[in-house]
Amino acid sequence: MSKLSEAVDTSDSSASATDRMLDVLPDRGDPTWYVLGLALALFVGFAIYTSLLHARFGSTGADLGAYTHMFATTLDGEGWLLHGKYRVSQPTGSYWGAHFSLTLLLFLPLFALVPSVYTLLVAKSFVLATSVVVLWLLARDVLDSDRLAGAVTLSYAFNPFLWSAWSFDFQEQILIPPLLFAAYYAYRKERHLAFLGLLAAVMLTNEFVIYVAAGFVGGLIVAAARAGRLRERAPVLVGAVVLVGVVRVVSTTIMSYYSVGGGLPSYVAAEPLQPFIDTARVSLTDLIGLMLANPELLVESATFAVDQKLVFFAAFMLPVLFLALVDERSLLALVPFLGFAWVFTGEAKAVYYQFGAHYPLYLLPFVYVGTMGALDRLSGRFESVSRPSRSVFAGLVAVVLVTSLVAGVASGGGHLARPPDAQPDHRETLDAAIESIPANATLIAQNDIYPHVAARENASFIVSQRTFGAYEREHGPVSPEYILVDSQLNPDAPWARTVQRSYADRLGDEYGLSRYEDGVQIFKEGYDGPVRGITQAEPGARRYAPAQFATDTGRLADGRVVSANGSAGDYVWFGPYDVLTPGTYTATFRVNATDGDDDPVVRVDATAEGGSAILARETVAPERGWQDVTLRFTVEETLVDVEFRGIREGKGRVAFGGVRMGYESSENGANVSRLAPGPVDTATAAIPTRTGVNG
Repeated sequence: MSKLSEAVDTSDSSASATDRMLDVLPDRGDPTWYVLGLALALFVGFAIYTSLLHARFGSTGADLGAYTHMFATTLDGEGWLLHGKYRVSQPTGSYWGAHFSLTLLLFLPLFALVPSVYTLLVAKSFVLATSVVVLWLLARDVLDSDRLAGAVTLSYAFNPFLWSAWSFDFQEQILIPPLLFAAYYAYRKERHLAFLGLLAAVMLTNEFVIYVAAGFVGGLIVAAARAGRLRERAPVLVGAVVLVGVVRVVSTTIMSYYSVGGGLPSYVAAEPLQPFIDTARVSLTDLIGLMLANPELLVESATFAVDQKLVFFAAFMLPVLFLALVDERSLLALVPFLGFAWVFTGEAKAVYYQFGAHYPLYLLPFVYVGTMGALDRLSGRFESVSRPSRSVFAGLVAVVLVTSLVAGVASGGGHLARPPDAQPDHRETLDAAIESIPANATLIAQNDIYPHVAARENASFIVSQRTFGAYEREHGPVSPEYILVDSQLNPDAPWARTVQRSYADRLGDEYGLSRYEDGVQIFKEGYDGPVRGITQAEPGARRYAPAQFATDTGRLADGRVVSANGSAGDYVWFGPYDVLTPGTYTATFRVNATDGDDDPVVRVDATAEGGSAILARETVAPERGWQDVTLRFTVEETLVDVEFRGIREGKGRVAFGGVRMGYESSENGANVSRLAPGPVDTATAAIPTRTGVNG
């Protein structure tokens, strides 16, 4: 050994550092390894699953696209956390005008290192997988039983509401579970500064959690009083109460700086309250005052959709066997959320009382802290609970898995996001459409396309026609250079129609259709040239599959709408409520009308304005085999809710194979917004009125 190394003699310090590192790792037979394995499996599984969702255009602008845009624009110096939405109260477009989240900035360096939407999805999966491990460590400390702690950990890890939140985009609320579990662990170990710091981090994750945390702190006070430790715990509990107030003031102040108004959108309020609201937004204080002045509204609002509320609440509590309801910490944490969700919000925000999207993340950590508290008390009274045998543990595991499955089924799958069907050809077309739009151009895309363009500094999206219209009335028209929609993407969702209706009076006039293929439409401001395809020279035709249509007397079977019998005037099919810009079109129906003596058997038509505007129609006589029935019509101005219907005229079996709609022009590919009007069937015969159908 050299004199220098002898003098320094780092061998012992290196060994001690190595020993300290090894001491952190669990022993070889420690069940923590199983928990780490479970967490790793969940991390990898959900990282792949959510990435697949996004790759198949199953993610949304709110939330994944908005967060991608926030980080990208902040790092590029374009603004501070710009979310790309249009809200009247946030003309600057900063996320902090809607929600204050300081801990969200923890993800900023990671996104700077790897600026990709997949970075956020992988980060989300890692954080929530980590929360499983932190819960295990906390449960082990609270319950002093590996088997009991293991059952609680499995209940959390397989909770269908956790899975639904896990599968949905990206949000800062993913930080709440690990931070809250760590905070409560510090509280139990009487590390008061650590507890207060972690509690502050929980509340600084989103201003909405402040109310839940306030209830939790109240529960801690009650629990300390029950245990006879209120005087001992008083300093830290007083500090927690003060902290709640300070964070609330800070959050409100910063949100006020980035917005020009607050409160709930009036349409979000419970239906019994809406007749009493005459403003676009309303504060909770005003709603409480309204209920105090009209006590009957409290009962009406609380009992509105009460069957749904009770079913989803029961499903939410089932994985913990309702134990959280007998612990003051979780019970008082639930009260603010349930009071808001059950009393103040209506059908427009049913996701609150259905515990959908990311909202379970606000409650689950508090629920599991309370569940552990309830089990701790039970274990003090029953030996079989405190030290479960192997057979009892096996029974607990079975109960956990069964209750999680039942809760998932009862809640309709726990709102678990599901990847759309693989459509590689269509995705290739949509990707090509995105690439064809200049990267620095101002662009509005529909909600489920936005995550794929959100890294562009000038991209934005429309979530709601109502809120977008209110924004334009207050701040003036929004005129991007390009508008991108796809009527074939996730056809059950309203996102394409939302954009089309928002710009209905400007499409075909201010915005010309520049490219079209397979439902993908690119409108360009001031465009007056030919309509081109995207991956091919010609635009091709729009195709509406039978599954995209609603049915009345018809039914969907083997990919077709079929009606074996019925009466004249019955609607066999109708829909799909598309938007057409000015131009001349041909709509070809694929129909099979047989086995009847009546002539005609069915009438097909193209209509708008709820069926009152007949664009074209044709009757179909019985004939062996499939028939192609073509309607030709001209649209003079942009129409919303265009539908293609089949109305029974007589007896006979009717089958419907969809509609193919093309642009008709003497110059193939000419811009439909500039086509000369062609002959149109202008028949005005009375059309039967559908009753009970919302177009």
